[in-house]
Order: sequence, then C-alpha cells, then structure tokens
Amino acid sequence: MHYQLSDVSGKDADALVRQCEFPAMQENPLRKITFPEADADSYDESEEIRWTVEGLEECLENDAYYSRAVTCGSSFVGFAMWTLEYSSQGTRRKATSNEKRKSWNPAALNFEAWNQVSRRLRDERLKVLLGQCNDTWQKPDRIYLWWLNTISVAPEHQRKGVGSMLLTWGCHQAYLNGWNSFVVASPDGLPLYSKFNFKVIGEVCTQHGTFTSMFRESRSLTEKCVLG
Repeated sequence: MHYQLSDVSGKDADALVRQCEFPAMQENPLRKITFPEADADSYDESEEIRWTVEGLEECLENDAYYSRAVTCGSSFVGFAMWTLEYSSQGTRRKATSNEKRKSWNPAALNFEAWNQVSRRLRDERLKVLLGQCNDTWQKPDRIYLWWLNTISVAPEHQRKGVGSMLLTWGCHQAYLNGWNSFVVASPDGLPLYSKFNFKVIGEVCTQHGTFTSMFRESRSLTEKCVLG
C-alpha cells in the first residue's frame, strides 16, 4: 500500500469522520462516556456522525488548528489535528475562530458526562501549560505548548505506519520551532506516543478507562533519532 501525507480543509470533514475518526473511535473511552447508548442494537448513529462532522468542519476552517491526513488512493486512512497554545504572564490563551456554528447536541449525547470529562481533560492540559511557566528559569514572555487534539487511523490501516507518519509531521513542527508537545492518550495510543518520546506525567481516570497525560520536551535525542 502506498500512503501519502496530505493537507486537509473543511470540505474534507465528512470523509475524514466517516473513513477515519468514527471507525477508530468505536472502543474509545471518551465515546463510551459521551454516548453510553451507542452499543445498543437500536442506536441510530446518524446524529452522532453529523454532530462530529460539523464540529470537525469548524475546526478545519479555523486557522488555530493544524491538521494533516494520510491517504491511500482516493481514501483517507488517517488524520491528526494539533493546536498551538500558549501561556502569557500566567494566563492560558488559545486562538479561536471569530465565527461559531450554531450549537446543537445529538439526543443520545450524555451532556453532563461529556461536559464533566471535557473539563477534567482541559484542566489536565492547563496544569501542564502553567507548569511549563513555573519550570522555565528564563521566564520568557510566552510559553508554547504544541497539543495533539486528536489522531485517528482507520482500523484496517492500523499498525501499518500511518500513525507514525502523522506523528512524525507533528513532531517535526515541534522540532523546528522548539515547542514542547502534549497529548492526553487513550489506552491504545500509549505505545505509539512512547515511541516518539512522550513521557507519562499524569492520569485522568474514568469508569470506562484511563486517559494518560503525556509530555514531550522539544529537541530531544529520541526525536533526532526518529526524525533523522
């Protein structure tokens, strides 16, 4: 199979969700928390897919997000999205879009559980970002954190190097700019992130599984080996 790294835009959102993200998320703890009825025989996934597509489309049209996909022929087989966040004088900031789509939620969404776990994951990221400021003896005006929002690989293309292609691109951006990187990993992602020298620094435990907070210092020796 010939895999190729490619740019993506808002018009690709539907294909990315249907071909990569939705199939890859079936056993993810976050989906089990937010859509607890998804395993039921009577579950209608159409609203969930539409909601996910619209959210991704908004992100892809926002220049605060940096995305790449991997294609095989005419199909998307993998996708990753990063955000560059920074802290200035102890305040966390992130560029946001000037226009937001009208909000709606699928009937099957457990909004309270989704909101709660999202807040816990956000707090974990903020802890890491602010921790960088406290640990940096030079105290620059702005501390950057290159955050991997999401990475998904179609199940039939997993363990074939697609995830590594996407992470190599993201880590190379961090290498060029001297950014530290961060990800909250699902259980299945731990081996891949460890290969790229992400280190475990915390956990967010839920009833459906543990999300692992992982941090990667810029310009590490392992990075130079992996990236050449």
